[in-house]
Amino acid sequence: MKHLQLKTVSLQFVTMLMVAMSAVTAHAVAPAPAPANEFFTVDEDNLESDTTRRNEYSFMEYSPEFGPQQFIQGLKKVVINLLKWTLHEEAPPAPEEKYMRKLHFGRWINDPTDDTCMNTRAKVLVRDSNQEVTYRGNRQCVVDAGHWNDPYAGKEVVVAKEIQIDHMVPLKNAYVSGAWQWDYKTRCLYANYMGYRNHLVAADASANMSKGDRAPDKYLPSNLSYRCQYVRDWLAVKLIWKLNMTMDEVQAIHDVVTNYGCKASDFKFSKAELEGQREYINANLDFCMINKR
Repeated sequence: MKHLQLKTVSLQFVTMLMVAMSAVTAHAVAPAPAPANEFFTVDEDNLESDTTRRNEYSFMEYSPEFGPQQFIQGLKKVVINLLKWTLHEEAPPAPEEKYMRKLHFGRWINDPTDDTCMNTRAKVLVRDSNQEVTYRGNRQCVVDAGHWNDPYAGKEVVVAKEIQIDHMVPLKNAYVSGAWQWDYKTRCLYANYMGYRNHLVAADASANMSKGDRAPDKYLPSNLSYRCQYVRDWLAVKLIWKLNMTMDEVQAIHDVVTNYGCKASDFKFSKAELEGQREYINANLDFCMINKR
């Protein structure tokens, strides 16, 4: 049986790899097609100690119960570097059936266990509006207006019907990069997931349609100031849900990080936060099943 070969790579490795893959002639500028027998995942086992003082520790003050040593230990946060990836030297697992949105991921869910009649779309609209929203009709179910700052195009939107709720990693991309192996209830939770704020994005409809189901190698937001945050959130979602990435995908992310001066410190993801996300997912796996009863 062929064994999976794993290699931890960094942006420096990818840079060298891109050079090796680039032009054969002086006029060639595009990299060669990515080999079909390789894929990447974010390396969550390559842990680092981040001792930078963070805002979330600002509430900590010296007390007999919480002394200086405990304070120092609290500042030492174990993090995962989102820019370190594992190279898998074999073909990624392929879906057994063609992607179909409703069949594989379901729909927006109205959680019957809360005290609202809003589905996931409405809840994201309420969450991301900069001012109190208004609703259609007499019931607070369907959001009609508010004030949203679309990050993709960098524009302001005030009419809810001009907003689409985007999955940072689109459903089809998630499906082909690993979600096809999940059961339905996990995929439905992914489609409605609000446990990580940047999993779902209130975006201008035209900007979201321009993105479609494309990865960063085929689409980047026109709002240049948002691109570093965009690829950071893309990597975070891939990490949380253990989704794989293509060579073209990681090359595009590498290019954004290097060309737009992204801060390496912004690409640190707390190990504790990752564990919290995974626990939240496990605790809510029946979310969609509850809604079927």
